[in-house]
Parts: sequence; C-alpha cells; structure tokens
Amino acid sequence: MARPLKIGLALGGGAARAFSHVGVLAGLERHGIAVDLVTGTSMGAILGAMYVTHRDVAALKVRLADYLHSEEFARSGFDFFRELDAQGEGLLFRMRRMVRRGVFNTLMVTRAALVSDEIAARNYAYLIDDLTVAQGRLPFAAIALDLRSGARTILDRGRLRDIVAASCAMPGVLNPVTLDGRLLVDGGWVEAVPVLAARELGADFVIAVEVGNPPENFPAPRNALDVIGRADALVRGTLANTQLKSADFILAPHNDVPHWADFSTAEQAIARGEEELERHLPALRRAIAGAGRRAWWRRG
Repeated sequence: MARPLKIGLALGGGAARAFSHVGVLAGLERHGIAVDLVTGTSMGAILGAMYVTHRDVAALKVRLADYLHSEEFARSGFDFFRELDAQGEGLLFRMRRMVRRGVFNTLMVTRAALVSDEIAARNYAYLIDDLTVAQGRLPFAAIALDLRSGARTILDRGRLRDIVAASCAMPGVLNPVTLDGRLLVDGGWVEAVPVLAARELGADFVIAVEVGNPPENFPAPRNALDVIGRADALVRGTLANTQLKSADFILAPHNDVPHWADFSTAEQAIARGEEELERHLPALRRAIAGAGRRAWWRRG
C-alpha cells in the first residue's frame, strides 16, 4: 500500500511569543490532525523537542507552567531584557532605565554572553528530558547556524538538550555551542521557521507556524546598537518571509505579546495559537485533503 501523506510541522522562533505553538499543537490534537514529524528553531525547537518526547500537549502545558514559576526561570534573566525596553514616566524611571542600559552596553562589550552556560543548561534540563532524538516518538530536527562555515545546519540526531541548546544560542545572550566540531548559534539567523528542514526530513505537506510580530514603528535610535538591531531584524524578517512561501499552509497567531522576553503573557499566547488553528481549520482540512489527492495521482 502506498504510504499516506506525511505531514510536517515547522515551529518558528520567537521566545515568549512562541508559546502560541502550544495552542496550535493543542488544536491539532483536539481535531485529530496528526503530524508525522516536527522541526523547530530556537524556542520552537524547545517546544518541538518537548512535544515529540511525549506527544501530550496537556503534560507539556503543565511542565511549562511549572517552569515559569521555577528558580531556573527566575535566574535566566528574561526580566532584565523585558525591563531594558520598558516604557514609563517620571525622572526616577528614566534614571533606572539609563542604569540598565549602561549595564547592558557594558556587558555586551566585556562578555561573550550575558547568560552563563550553567544557567542555560539548568533551564534546558528543566524542560527537556535527557533523551536522544532517536528516542522521541516522532522524527525531529532543530536548526542552527554554523559560525565558522556560515552553513545552515540541520540537527536531527544526538542528545535533544544539546541540539536545542545550539538552536537557541542567541548571539550575545547565550554562548555559541560546540557540537561535532561546529560552532553553532541560534537558527533564527538562517531559518526562522524551518519549512525547508521539514521537507528535508521527508514531509509532503508542511504546516508552518510563524509567531513573530510585524516590524513596529522605529523611533529615533538611542545608539549604534539600536541601529544594528533594527537592521538585523529587518533582514531576518525578509529572509523568513521568503522561506515561508515554500510552506503548504501558514498559521500566524496574532499573539499580541508586546516583548519577546515577556513570559507573563504565556497563557494569552497559547490561547491565540488555539484561536488561529480554529479560525483556519476548514481551510487546513481542505488543503491537506487536496495535497493527499495530488500525491495519490502522482503515485498512480
């Protein structure tokens, strides 16, 4: 018998905004749309690895909720990044923001990363079981960028915690990860939503989940870092939009998460992911059915 249509799920990066992936997974599970493989970038890699380990969205939600109240999360430093860009009124607030900015700028030129390897490892250990990719219940791959060769790297074997750490190694925030002789950083700089990777793993039909917000208005830059950051974000956004065109179906939850490091909005982001799936469910079913018929005719 010819094999059925193989469905891949590509989960993009986005830190706190990526919690919308959980809502999408919950909706797919509730409506009986089974995926055959998962690829993830950055936070999408974390959530994808958690899902393929157990294929249980309810358990995934519980583990994430526990994590957000854990000592590991408190030590991760996300609150610092959120407060760095906070807006407020009054002289005291502005002075505190100047101090935080000064600390940030100093750390950026005196350290390779703002978060230590020990703290990062404890966070990954809290979220992800100590298993290999082969021990997961579904095929899985994470995406990283090799700093030495410049190559987009698909990580589809080995220890889950190691490949997730490589995919999440945001330059300047987390140290690059050395893995199999490669020096790897966050895959968001090369494939923010890993649609191409899902194809390479054998998917016939790829559902892409994009959780990044569109570019906001850009105020007058405060320093060179603001200019560099804006230009970098725009280039990566253009690359992501180009790569998304190769997906068979795109879900883009309007999660309304104001800042990538604001994890206080986790429940809201999850709910937005579920709403996005429900909104597009009829169209998704039609797209899958159509792809199945075309695949059948090609095989015939």
